Amino acid sequence: MEIITIDVSQLAPPEPMTKILHALSQLTAEQCLEVKHSRQPYPLYEQLHQGSWCHYCQVVKQAQNQEQVFIYIYRVTLQSQVEQFIATRYSGHNL
Repeated sequence: MEIITIDVSQLAPPEPMTKILHALSQLTAEQCLEVKHSRQPYPLYEQLHQGSWCHYCQVVKQAQNQEQVFIYIYRVTLQSQVEQFIATRYSGHNL
């Protein structure tokens, strides 16, 4: 599994949605998209479901009560690999 990372945390709407959907159109079956976002994009989740994408959202607490949102978007065939990656990546984090 290959992780493709994009950062949309500084973009104003609707740019994050546009950039994420474009990145998804470029993914291969063995790639997972990691999105760094400033908030949970609930409208995106609806589109992912309609497009048969799986997703996992991890909110990481930062200094000064700020949060960083990481969204992992992938096809169901990568489910176990993504779960293992996430378990390893976030072990020991204050979530």
